[in-house]
Order: sequence, then C-alpha cells, then structure tokens
Amino acid sequence: MASLVVNERGVDDLARQAGALETVTAVPEGSRPAERMHVYAAGYPARITEALAETFPAVAHVVGDGAFAALARRFAAVTPFASYSLNDAGADLPRFLHGDLLTERLAFLPDLAQLEWQVARAFHALDETPLVPSAFAPWTMEQWERAVLQFQPWLSVVRSEWPIREIWESRETPVAAIDIDLRNRPDRVLVRRTGFEVTCESVSEDEADALAALIAGSTLGEVVARLANHGGDPAGVSAWFGRWMTLRLVKSVTSD
Repeated sequence: MASLVVNERGVDDLARQAGALETVTAVPEGSRPAERMHVYAAGYPARITEALAETFPAVAHVVGDGAFAALARRFAAVTPFASYSLNDAGADLPRFLHGDLLTERLAFLPDLAQLEWQVARAFHALDETPLVPSAFAPWTMEQWERAVLQFQPWLSVVRSEWPIREIWESRETPVAAIDIDLRNRPDRVLVRRTGFEVTCESVSEDEADALAALIAGSTLGEVVARLANHGGDPAGVSAWFGRWMTLRLVKSVTSD
C-alpha cells in the first residue's frame, strides 16, 4: 500500500492486472479502487512537499519552487518515513542532499539543510528547567574539573565550510538581491531557543569545539586542557560558561 502511494504509476500498473488492486484495498461497492488510490498517490507528494517547504524555507527559496518540488518527490520516493508526524519528514533530507544533483550546483545545500533541520528540531523540542547556579556554590575546583554538563534538548552546533547563517537569514530576500561571498567563509552556528523563538548565531571555532565536546560528554577539565593544547585561552571556557548560563542553555551539571 505504501509503495503504491509513493509510486503513482504503480497504481495503474496494478490496475491492469485483473483483481490485483482488490487484494490491497477495500472500497465501497460501485467504487473503483484505482480512482481511490490515485487520490492518495497524488496527495502524498503534495503533503510531503508542503511539510518540507515549511521545515526548509531557505533551501526552498534558494533553489526555487519547481526545483524544490522535484527534490521533494525524489526524496519521498526513496525515503522510508518512520514517524507519523510530518514535522519529522525532513530528518534525512540533509543526508539525501549530499548525493543529489542540486548539490552539484549549490555545494552548501546539505549544510544549509542541516541548519534548518536543527532550527525546526529546536522549535519543537521540550524546554527543561535550567540549572540554578547557587546549588553548586560549595563545589571545589577538582569537582568542576570533573563536571559533565547537560544541555537543553534544543541546543545544537552546526559546522559548515560555507556562511550558512547568512544564507539562512536571506530566506525572505529576493534571490536576485542576495549578495553573499561564499569563498573561504566557514561558519560555526549555535542554534538555541528563547521561549518560542529560535536564534542562530555564529560563534568562534574554539567555542564551537568546546560546546561540541561537552555535548558529547567530555568533562570541563578535558575541554580546558584540549583548548590549551591547541593554543587557545583556557580562561575562555569560564566566559563561555557564564554566557551559556545567562542564555539558560545548561540544564544540569554532575561530577563523580
């Protein structure tokens, strides 16, 4: 049934086989199974396209409506969807774009799609109670060195060799008016939420590395040591931590 919905031509192929459609459908007396199936087969790509356009407005804007609709059809034809929610339909689109023909012309598309997916994920994620700093006032320096931070579920860091934040911010600018230098402009984008508003901000490579390591489970001491070994300023971690606390990014801290 699912394969028929994805591949509309398969409905006609099966309809030409006497009684074949009746084995997978049950329709009211007097109705024609092929007509009923075509309603779903025609509607499915449209719903997927609408859902993807809502999740990936910058990608849709850059490539154009026609090219994006064709991309959505290619994507839907080969992607098994494991969720009942259309909010999850685009989870694999960044990966899919790595091998899609559109990326041959616009090499930043997979990274832009990854940023937009994280924005959508952040919007729908739960907002958990942030850390209360006063609870950790008695901690020793050794305890902080062993500290493992847990962040809000909507937080993420997206890395790219392209200025994807600027491209994302141009999603409502007429394409002909977009003038962004793409050459040698890597970006590290922090995706966070305040209330119902998702914010994307570019951060330094060192801060992005520190956040990524902490999200992966490294201790504060390990992050500080790694930063020092790479020629960075370990004191920067304290400044970042203070900012993360102000932005309510941290939900808990544990130390063994």
